[in-house]
Amino acid sequence: MIAAVAYPVVYAEVNSNQSSNGPFFCAPLIPCQKQPPGVIYCTSVCTINMQDASFSPGTINATYGSKIIWLNKDGLPHTVTAFNSSAWHSFLIPPGQTFTLLITPALMPGSYYYYCSIHPFMIGLLNVLPANSSSA
Repeated sequence: MIAAVAYPVVYAEVNSNQSSNGPFFCAPLIPCQKQPPGVIYCTSVCTINMQDASFSPGTINATYGSKIIWLNKDGLPHTVTAFNSSAWHSFLIPPGQTFTLLITPALMPGSYYYYCSIHPFMIGLLNVLPANSSSA
């Protein structure tokens, strides 16, 4: 009985240091969400699949001039929406259709989490690399 009452308090204390600006949900008695697997380095044209209610690969490292294409391979519509930012928001993407984002200097270098506004558990990460980056 004591453990059941103390668990939420201990959990909250242990997890209070987590950054609150990320989109991952982590609550008592519920497993934490994690970044989807896979990383792609994009210097020209890259395709991200929306399949099985997830983005694949989960992380995109892109340079200016890159064209990112999200392809909906699911049987349901999806969106691609920047989290906590007005950087971009796609229209409703029906099955078999695409959304394209051109990486321009309007997107400052940095990390942009994105998600599907219909299925908010679908989360991905776009890292816009500085123009002089040799990481790509």
